[in-house]
Amino acid sequence: LSLTSPDGLTLLVGRNSRQNDEVTFRQARADDWWFHARGVPGAHVIVRALGQSLPPDTIRRAAELAAFYSRSRGEVDVAVDYTRRRRVRRIRGAAPGLVAYAGEQTVRVTPRGPDDA
Repeated sequence: LSLTSPDGLTLLVGRNSRQNDEVTFRQARADDWWFHARGVPGAHVIVRALGQSLPPDTIRRAAELAAFYSRSRGEVDVAVDYTRRRRVRRIRGAAPGLVAYAGEQTVRVTPRGPDDA
């Protein structure tokens, strides 16, 4: 799934383990940003940032999508971690889409899907 943020940046959303692996490790560049709902199964959301820092509206929108496509979809307040793609690593021997990451920041959002603009 590919969407556009309020600031015109491209958002890539993996909605299952295979798509997560694809967007995170094949489509994303090292300087892109990676988002994922904290502590629950869910989507990897990539923001194509072209090496730039992210505008607040884009951070919020990417986090809302990560929360929406996670097991926390029904919650009102979801913690979403984000970090540079280069800080995300596959876990050796784990299923596709399972990752470890470092250097994250966390934002709290209400889940909103692609049609809830």
